[in-house]
Amino acid sequence: MVEFTANNLPAAEADIDFSDLEKQFVVPEHEETLENVVVVDNIPVVDEAKEEKLVQVLKKVFKKHGTVKANGIHMPKETGSSGKAKTKGYAFVEFETAQQAHAAIANLNGYKLDKSHSLLVNAFMDVERYTEINDVYQAPPEEPFEEREHLRSWLSDAYGRDQFVVYADHELSVFWNETAHPAEKVISRSNWTEAYAQWSPLGSFLCTVHEQGLVLWGGPSWKKLARFIHRNVKLIDFSPSERYLVTCSTEPISVDAVNQMLGAGNEHQNPYSIDDEGHTVCVWDAQTGSLLRSFPPIKTEDGKLAKGSWPQFKWSPSEKYLARMTYNSSLSVYEADTMALLDKKSIKVPGIQDFSWCPRVVYDPRTNAARPEMLAYWTPEEGNLPARVTLMSVPSRTIVRTKNLFNVFSASLHWHPEGQALCVRVQRYTKSKKSRFTNLEIFRAYERDVPVDVIELKDCAVAFDWEPVADNMRFAIIHTDDPTPPVTNATGIASTAVNTSVSFYAFERKGKLVKKEGFQLLKTFDRKKVTALKWSPQGRHIILATLRTISTFELDFVDTEFDQSAANKSGVAGDAISILATGEHYGVTDLEWDPTGRYVVTMASSWRHSMEHGYILWDFKGELIHKTVVERFKQLIWRPRPRSLLSDEKKREIRKDLKSFSKELDEQDERRLHAADAELMSQRRRLISEWQTWREQVDAMLASETDEALQSGYKLPIVADDQEFVVDEIVEEVIEEKEEIIN
Repeated sequence: MVEFTANNLPAAEADIDFSDLEKQFVVPEHEETLENVVVVDNIPVVDEAKEEKLVQVLKKVFKKHGTVKANGIHMPKETGSSGKAKTKGYAFVEFETAQQAHAAIANLNGYKLDKSHSLLVNAFMDVERYTEINDVYQAPPEEPFEEREHLRSWLSDAYGRDQFVVYADHELSVFWNETAHPAEKVISRSNWTEAYAQWSPLGSFLCTVHEQGLVLWGGPSWKKLARFIHRNVKLIDFSPSERYLVTCSTEPISVDAVNQMLGAGNEHQNPYSIDDEGHTVCVWDAQTGSLLRSFPPIKTEDGKLAKGSWPQFKWSPSEKYLARMTYNSSLSVYEADTMALLDKKSIKVPGIQDFSWCPRVVYDPRTNAARPEMLAYWTPEEGNLPARVTLMSVPSRTIVRTKNLFNVFSASLHWHPEGQALCVRVQRYTKSKKSRFTNLEIFRAYERDVPVDVIELKDCAVAFDWEPVADNMRFAIIHTDDPTPPVTNATGIASTAVNTSVSFYAFERKGKLVKKEGFQLLKTFDRKKVTALKWSPQGRHIILATLRTISTFELDFVDTEFDQSAANKSGVAGDAISILATGEHYGVTDLEWDPTGRYVVTMASSWRHSMEHGYILWDFKGELIHKTVVERFKQLIWRPRPRSLLSDEKKREIRKDLKSFSKELDEQDERRLHAADAELMSQRRRLISEWQTWREQVDAMLASETDEALQSGYKLPIVADDQEFVVDEIVEEVIEEKEEIIN
């Protein structure tokens, strides 16, 4: 008979130690976690009659980000004073997996359920962890202060210079602009960008483009400030105040591909979730680098990718809203703080072709309060319905003004830079529909009843540009009898430029000399071959340029207020407009004014042609300052400046004392010029001194070697003064060169 101990082991085995086996084959206890449960707060309080409807609404919201378990939404209830049970305003939602719960938290926290309820979504485990916090406050350890570099430090330059970036070959360089001598290099890096460079709208950031995404740089040391992971990004657009950034790629987002690109152990850097799969456009927070939302590409009715212009998203001037158009279908306006559709629905606009925001927040002169933001869009003719231009107020969606148009071929929207007016450049058919002409429909957007001024041209306007000054509503147009664009090659270079005319118009109020209020023709320059207009950022001066052609490279520098005495004498405002100078830049492809309006750069880019590459710096009067030839030159961009903080009164005061300021600045420039000359002379003296030191060292070394040779018995050859040396010089000359090919 076998005896058993209390542990059910035979008595003979009771003394055996099994601890090592138990440790090796221990079976862990199953710990059930609640990582797949989220707590949803700030939902409507409803009674039992509406509870099921609310559950269905929540399911519809959460199913986009994961699978909610059957009966997975639990809403606690309480009985009120009326005796009816009501929900407490929060719910527990149980998903299939923890990953789905995390995706719901990332995408739905702050989601606007209706006008009164924005969801607060948190992990259930976080709530449990917060309840375990000690009631006694413990101060966190003090972190050492790290001073950040000032992102606008370049504005404090002692000489008030501007910066520009140059991209040539594989080198990206930043320079200070100089006039008396060549530009001063600030920094230069090889392979700093893989595609192109771009400044942010206020100049705070320099953006470089790479295969993995893009990077923002800034500060005096040009440190990396933020990184945005977006594979094969092609296009970039900032919001007006640099708070947001929009990127677009031709490659749809793939979470697995991004993880593979980042490498093992770096998956936590992947900003995308399963909800971003297949999307191509991303909106980011430019300050933190976090992804706010991604969007799928726009498709046509037959499912193909729509070909649209960039930027795909357009920002309101306050950055509160961004909008994009679904061609021929609708206009979607999103709230920037939540990235949710305004009023949860798009604006149905059948046939919509283009839209544009008013570029400035306009203030009421009586109350100084900001007026509602406004956008404009147009739709073409369809059947018996005319084409239409519409001005809409946002966020109310109130239609401010509409106008019907007939026999429309196409239309372009041009807002005044200060938001005072909108010009709709309408290309229209004649009655026979064999030719076209242009109407300019100008809406004075913020005046009472939004009056519309109409300018009817006899030919076609192919370019339009407002003068960017708040005090003037003046513009220039290029118009021609032949509106057909010239044939261009793959890089946009035309073989010839068509004959064009350039006309200037200005708005004049009714007065003693003006009988009819409206836009009046000031002056026309005929028999030109102008293809582009570019106003100075400060107004008054404009360049008429012939860009991207093989045969013509003319530049006309125009002053619209050159001879005011002649205009006052004749009573014709257009008599003040005059061409100051005419220049030429062989192979010119682009031009860009500096932020001050004092200088302009014309460029010949290797992206466009294989002719002589480089850039020329001109002043506003058309005088050539520097010409720089750069091999494989691609791009030059001036660094933008933020809007001036000075009031209009302060600016008038400065203009009044401009002579005293000018004298002081001229003296400063003179001192700088003398300092530059002194520095050059000092450098030359240093080089001469170094050369003389080297000569002395070589002479000393030669004398030492000679002494050593003499001491060792070497005898120097004696050469008579009258002895002649014969030097044979062999010169080879090719008489004939013959090449034979032997099969």
